[in-house]
Amino acid sequence: MVVSHDAASAGSRSGPNPLADGDGENGKRSRSSILLLFAVAAASAGQTAMLAFLPSLVDDGQSPLSLRAHDFHVASLSAVHPLAALLFAPLWGWLADRVDYRVVLRAALVVLVFALAPVGVVALPVLYLLRMLAGMSAAAIIPLALLATSFAAGGRSKRAIHFTWLTAFVFLGDMSAPLLAEASRAVFPRAPLLMLAALVAMIALFMMFVRLPASGGAGSRGDDREAASLPTTLILLLVTVLGGGGLAAIHVSLLVTRAETSLNRETIAWMLSLCGFAMLAAQLFHTRVSWLVTAPRLLACFTLALLAAALFVFPYGSSMVGIAGLIVAAGWSSASIRLVTSFWIGGSALPSGWKLGLQHAAASIGQALAPIAIALAEPGEQSRILLGIGWMSMLLLIALPLVWRRRPDSTRANGR
Repeated sequence: MVVSHDAASAGSRSGPNPLADGDGENGKRSRSSILLLFAVAAASAGQTAMLAFLPSLVDDGQSPLSLRAHDFHVASLSAVHPLAALLFAPLWGWLADRVDYRVVLRAALVVLVFALAPVGVVALPVLYLLRMLAGMSAAAIIPLALLATSFAAGGRSKRAIHFTWLTAFVFLGDMSAPLLAEASRAVFPRAPLLMLAALVAMIALFMMFVRLPASGGAGSRGDDREAASLPTTLILLLVTVLGGGGLAAIHVSLLVTRAETSLNRETIAWMLSLCGFAMLAAQLFHTRVSWLVTAPRLLACFTLALLAAALFVFPYGSSMVGIAGLIVAAGWSSASIRLVTSFWIGGSALPSGWKLGLQHAAASIGQALAPIAIALAEPGEQSRILLGIGWMSMLLLIALPLVWRRRPDSTRANGR
C-alpha cells in the first residue's frame, strides 16, 4: 500500500482534530472544523434516521393499505429527501458564491431542526413536507461545509485530506442515525427523531458563535488548471448519479416487501447502520492512502466495478450474512465514488459552491430516481431496477478511462 508524504503527514496530525491547522488561529480553526464535521453528520443523519421507520409511519393511523400502495409510499418518502436536494443544492451553491455562505449554512441547520422534531406525530401528507425540508437543508449544509473547508485549506493534497474527513462524517451520520432513532423511540415512542433534532439544535446554536472561514480565504487562491475538463466533469457527474442511485436502490429494497423474507424494523436499522459503517470505513481508509490524488481514475473504476457486482448479486441474496456482506460492498464503493467525484468536480481547483452543489445534486438524482423507479415497479419486479443500474455502471466503467485523462501539469500541482 503506497502512502504519500503529504497524506501521511496530514494523517499524523489528524488525531482528535483532523481538519485544524495553523498557529495562533489553531484553536478557532479547531472549533469551527469540529462543528463542520458534526454539521455534515447531522445533515446526513436527517436522511437515514427515518428510513427504518417509514413502513410503520406509512401504516400508522391509516386504514390497511394494499401491498402496492404501501410500497409506493415507502419508496416515495425515501425519494422526497434526495429529490429536494437535487432541486436546491445547485441553488444554494450558486447563492453561496454571491453572498456570505455562512448565513445560508446556519439557517439550514435551524430549518433541519424543525424538519426532524415533529416526525411521528404528523399525518402522512405533512411527513412528505418534512422530508422535503430535511432534503433542502442537507442540500445546503453538506456542500457549504465542503466549501468552508476549501477556503481554509492549502494545496491539493491537504484539501484532499480535509474533503475525506468531512465525507467520513457524512457517512458517520448515515451509520449512527438509525441506531440513535431507535434509542430515541425508546424514550419518545411518538417522536423517534426528537433526540436527533435536539442534537442538531445544539450544533446550530454553537455554529452561531464560532467563526467560520471567510469567503476568499487562503484556500481560494487555487489554480483553475487543476480543474477537471468539461467532458471529465460530465462523466464524473454520471458516475455520481449511479453511485448514489445504486446504494439507494439497495436501501429501498430492504424496506419494500420482499418475496423471500420481510425484514423487521430493528434488522433494517442494523443493516442501514452497517452500510454507514462501511461508508465511514472507506473514508478512514482514504485518509491513510494517497489514491484520491495519485490514482483517482483507478480508484473510481475499481469502486464502480464493486458497486456493479453488489447490484447484480443483491436480488438473489437470501441469508442475513450474505445481505450484510453485499451492503458492506455497496456502502464502501458508493462512499468512495462520492469522495472521488466531490473532490475532482468541486474541490481540486478554485473553491466553487456552484460546482459542489452540482455534485451534491448529481448524487441526489440517483438517490431520488432509484426509489421512484422501485415505487412504480410491480411487486416482485423491483430487482430489475438494481440490475439495470448495475449494467449502466459497467458501461461507465468502460467509458471512464477513455474520457478522464489527467492534464499534463496535474502532477506538479499535487505538491502545492
